[in-house]
Amino acid sequence: MFLPIRRILPQAMQQAGIDSQVSAARVVEEARKSIIRLWGEEKASFVEPVSFMNGSLNALVRSASAAHAMRTVQTQWVNEINRALGQQRVKEIRVRREGF
Repeated sequence: MFLPIRRILPQAMQQAGIDSQVSAARVVEEARKSIIRLWGEEKASFVEPVSFMNGSLNALVRSASAAHAMRTVQTQWVNEINRALGQQRVKEIRVRREGF
């Protein structure tokens, strides 16, 4: 009997003890792609998703205007990330200001 790889891979990662790291890296990467889709490459360059743990995405913001704009799109960004992931992984985004 053959099993699809999408059923085997998650179990193999869990047995190897790397499922949380791989999952967190996937969320961070999707967050990066999602903010680019929402804001465009240039404006998104001021936002850097850096880590994910227990439903919280941590992001650095490198300009005052991006920090202000982030407040208005946080819910939209969370929804965009979760839609791309196909599940409700991100519950909140914690924004930390850097360099201003």
